[in-house]
Amino acid sequence: MRVIAGKFHGLPLKPVPGRNTRPTGAKVKESIYNILAAHCSQMHYGLDLFAGTGALGIEAVSRGVEQMYLVDKNYTAIKTIQANIQKTHAAAAFILWKMTAQQALDKLNTLATPLDLLILDPPYAMHVNLDIIRQCVQQQLLAPHAFIIIETNYDLSQQRPSNFSCIASKKYGQTFVEIWRFEGE
Repeated sequence: MRVIAGKFHGLPLKPVPGRNTRPTGAKVKESIYNILAAHCSQMHYGLDLFAGTGALGIEAVSRGVEQMYLVDKNYTAIKTIQANIQKTHAAAAFILWKMTAQQALDKLNTLATPLDLLILDPPYAMHVNLDIIRQCVQQQLLAPHAFIIIETNYDLSQQRPSNFSCIASKKYGQTFVEIWRFEGE
């Protein structure tokens, strides 16, 4: 597993030991960031809510996002993310929180930091993506025209709220990836 492009191009990243974390495949990650490449350098804050290895958030910073919140509740994942952040030699670009997704959203709500990028790749069985997105809109956590990357094992095309447009939608085997853009309330 490596960073695909940007200032950390080629940087090898550690996987989370064990089988509890499902890393995003290189082909999927490359496809996502090729679509967002022109926008990353204009993004100030991003949130990878189920960070796992931190690879998606690290890729975002590599391509120009200024500050990335990486959140995971699993101790082993947090240790892996810490090691991967150290490899970037850009620790100031990352804020790492060991907490649940709900705790992170509550904390962000108190910081009043509008997100330009939200990455949602929770364990497939959770089915929480739409609830999280609705909460982000309700708490005004998304900046105007924020992007959301969603990776699931089910099709979201019929569930997209009307205040989002779909920038891209692709299926890779059993994995569905959609990129949405927030169009406002």
